[in-house]
Amino acid sequence: MTSANPRVVCLSGSLLSESRTERLAIWCTSILTELGAQVSLYAGSDLDVPLYRPLPAERVASVRRMLEAFKWADGVLLVSPTYHGTVSGVLKNALDYINDLDTPPQPFLDGRPVGCVAVASGDQGAASTLATLRTIAHALRGWPTPIGVAAWGHAAELANGSPIDERLVGQLRIMLGQVLAMSTMNARRRRRAEQVATVG
Repeated sequence: MTSANPRVVCLSGSLLSESRTERLAIWCTSILTELGAQVSLYAGSDLDVPLYRPLPAERVASVRRMLEAFKWADGVLLVSPTYHGTVSGVLKNALDYINDLDTPPQPFLDGRPVGCVAVASGDQGAASTLATLRTIAHALRGWPTPIGVAAWGHAAELANGSPIDERLVGQLRIMLGQVLAMSTMNARRRRRAEQVATVG
């Protein structure tokens, strides 16, 4: 699984195609790709999977692919709509499957940067959803980036595939830069470990 580019997994938690959440996730992944990351995007339709049940429950092929991507990820990006003041059920269910990745050397999201973006109609819902995303990232042993982004109201709108609010664009670019910087360090450590294992 050697790769010179940092690998970032992005989850977009809306089942509605062309939603603000999905379009914002697509824009974020395009920026990360331009910056040199190898990005795997799982949109809402990719996360429409059975409710999580602990192993040894059967895993459908789409879940197995997602977990394989997380296993080798150097960084993570979570983009969620706000439903009743918190993350969407489809995103939470997808994250619950990370419980399967409980073995060393990097169980769950251990050591991985996690960029968090909450999308909402109002500021209160966006703030509480962002806080929940960061709490989940911590619980999965990930490192939420210093900056998390709450996109709400008119500022969360996009035109021609890009956010229309310059302040939001600035926040997102800083957060994505932090994901990339930490992911790059993880990728370098992974390559060194693979080289040592090969020599050994």
